[in-house]
Amino acid sequence: MTPNLPTAAYDNKIYSKFSKKTIEKKSLNKEEFQKEFSLIPEKKTLLLGITTELTDNNGFELLEDLLAGIENLDIQLAIKGVGTAKFQQLIVDFADKHQGKVTVLEDNEDNLRKLYAAADAVVFFTLNKETEQEIANALSYGVVPIAPALKGVLDDYNPNQESGNAFIFKEGSIWSAYEALVRANENYRFPYDWKTICKNAIS
Repeated sequence: MTPNLPTAAYDNKIYSKFSKKTIEKKSLNKEEFQKEFSLIPEKKTLLLGITTELTDNNGFELLEDLLAGIENLDIQLAIKGVGTAKFQQLIVDFADKHQGKVTVLEDNEDNLRKLYAAADAVVFFTLNKETEQEIANALSYGVVPIAPALKGVLDDYNPNQESGNAFIFKEGSIWSAYEALVRANENYRFPYDWKTICKNAIS
């Protein structure tokens, strides 16, 4: 399990430090991350991270169906490439098919910290000790979780009230997960609104 990571304001391993007050600097991390890890340099495309181990315990039986949905969306995918063989192969095949849109990272903490600094959102399929730790890490870098409800930590984004720090879905439901991903992607099209969500996350 990944330990607590430093916040983005104090992380010497990322491309550019940032805080809630300087959240706009997060985009500099995304730009440099795309260059380093061979992603198409596109600011307007949502960068989605997967940071937990690719295992059944972390709910990745939903992964294949979600990848099929991602193919139809303007989304880039950055994945920490460690887990069981079947899920690793699924990811490698998807990355080979979508070069410039998908990158698989070597499993080390420096890469993970760069990913959190760069990612717009990160998806978690289930709640357990590992995923809850990674949700905490994501929030500290202003990354918006797409995840099942975690009481007292995650609040579903409400565009009318500009409240919430995540896009919540029903655990175990691929349709609910995909709907949350679509909502996140749609809100990402509005930079002011997305900046608000990131600030809510990093608070």
